[in-house]
Amino acid sequence: MLIKIERGINRLMDWVGIVSAALLILLVIVIGFNVLNRYSLKIDGIGVGYEELAWHFYAACFLLGIPYALRSGSHVRVDLIFENLKPKTKAVIDMVGTVIFLVPFCVVVIWSGWAFTAEAWGLGSRPDEIGGLIKQIITTGIGEKSQDPGGLLNRWIIKGVIPLSFFLLLLSSVSFFIHKLNIFRGVEYDDESVKLEI
Repeated sequence: MLIKIERGINRLMDWVGIVSAALLILLVIVIGFNVLNRYSLKIDGIGVGYEELAWHFYAACFLLGIPYALRSGSHVRVDLIFENLKPKTKAVIDMVGTVIFLVPFCVVVIWSGWAFTAEAWGLGSRPDEIGGLIKQIITTGIGEKSQDPGGLLNRWIIKGVIPLSFFLLLLSSVSFFIHKLNIFRGVEYDDESVKLEI
């Protein structure tokens, strides 16, 4: 049962990693387009929102990459002692660290990030019907808007990536904990795709 949960979460995190990589490609395209416009066509990217769009893609790429980094074991570890410990001891340290530090931190960021997003959404008026809502999102935007001339609308979207990414990190930490628990218990995996390369 636990291995099934771990596999399901890992599949989701693999998709999150793909989305993060796609956002990185979009980021490079937007930056390249901005540079091309600035130097060959003499069009400033700030006035038309390219700079902000690049910032938003960078933020989303970074935030969505965090849960995938935990899943794939590519997060930063600074250790001098941990590397030489036995696998079961490492598993205990990782489980304790996940429960004491990672999970509470995720909950705090999800809670405050949700309030941050709701505040950005709550600014301004909204129509009553769904068609009008979609039209307003596209044309004048809903909630907080950029203060820059030609800046992006709907700031709540990028702010909403904060609680979303930490919710995904919370899920990834559940998978990480299950994996370490199985190492501690000595459970052998029959499927190589479940193993985290750490």
